[in-house]
Amino acid sequence: MDLFFDLAVVGLMFFAPLAWGSNENWAMGLISAGGIGLLALRLMVDAWKREVRIPRAWIYAPLLLFLAFSALQHSVENNSTTKYLLLAASYVSIVLLVHMGFRSRFEVKLLIISIFILGVFEGLYGLVQYFGQSDYIWDFRKTAILGVASGTLINRNHYALLMNLCICAGFGFLFYISLQLLRGQPLSLRMLLTDRGIDKLGWIFLLLTMMGLALIFSMSRMGIAAMFFSLGTMMVAGQAARRKRASALALALFVATCGIAAYAGLDLVLARFERTNLDTDRLPLWEDAWKMIRQHPVTGQGLGTFQWTYPAYETVDPDSPALYAHNDYLQALAEVGIIGLVLLLAALVLAYRTALGNLFRSEDSLARGIGMGTLGALTAIALQETTDFGLYIPGVAILAAVLVGLNLRAKRLEQDTDWHGPSRI
Repeated sequence: MDLFFDLAVVGLMFFAPLAWGSNENWAMGLISAGGIGLLALRLMVDAWKREVRIPRAWIYAPLLLFLAFSALQHSVENNSTTKYLLLAASYVSIVLLVHMGFRSRFEVKLLIISIFILGVFEGLYGLVQYFGQSDYIWDFRKTAILGVASGTLINRNHYALLMNLCICAGFGFLFYISLQLLRGQPLSLRMLLTDRGIDKLGWIFLLLTMMGLALIFSMSRMGIAAMFFSLGTMMVAGQAARRKRASALALALFVATCGIAAYAGLDLVLARFERTNLDTDRLPLWEDAWKMIRQHPVTGQGLGTFQWTYPAYETVDPDSPALYAHNDYLQALAEVGIIGLVLLLAALVLAYRTALGNLFRSEDSLARGIGMGTLGALTAIALQETTDFGLYIPGVAILAAVLVGLNLRAKRLEQDTDWHGPSRI
């Protein structure tokens, strides 16, 4: 029965991005029912077997308080608030399901590999779109910016965040494999040429480079910046944790991705960066959003209600008002106020703390790899969401929830005696 819940979580993780990012109401409903329903069923089955084990972690305090606050606050549009509240509850349920499930070391590694496979598929799909000048996602023709990599998501910026999460998780797995293969020995050219297992590192590295290339050809400016910044963060973290191998791998991935992208041609990407102009692109929108925030700064106007309240303050294009603030921090302030934003930031800080603990203090190589990958993923989220709204898209948010749950699960790797002992490398 445990396997059923684990596979169901993986199924939701794949369904959400493959269904055009799941930004339509029918997909959002399936995800809400799936996440909450799976958690309820899991608790009932465990209660029947008298094996209920509710995991304890400080991160659940701000998450549950956020759900309670969002449910109790006054909303200017109850239907939207209900929809996004159910989605938020589903994401918290996914975190719990991953934390409670995947009870063997083998299952944890399968989850990481599943995330990696999702990234490989999305990366290949995006490169086919870019080099083949294809404007289709399955049988649907995009009407937004054409000829760019966006995978199975409508918006290339959301695609870039999804790829960032997959790349960071894959890099953490690459780091783990390197620890397993090298057994504490320094990485050398002789070992690269003679070690039979080194081909695993090579394939993972090659596929990560391909994923990075797809992200670059999404032409998402902040997505590209977030990828390089998260790689830099993992490089610095590797040095600080005295894991020089991680720093070397991150640097090699950076160089390889840039080199192949330059060979393939970066003219369109560079032209996109040259057109960067916050004064006309984002700042006017944010200034209008700030006017709205000042009306209810403490409690906000209701989760998911930005699109209903913002038109009264729109000055950029009143005939076609924005649906999102293109800055999750500002949008959170508008919808759930200072109280809600503080709770969300507290959850982010606690997730960072767990990732750093896994990387710096764990004696288990798998936990260190998960900590490294989660640290990079959280960094990408924190940076990219300053100019985007990727976490409002279920196809991206579910993967973020899976990574947070995996990060919590990794913390217990050394404590579980039924895992045949930790790998102390």
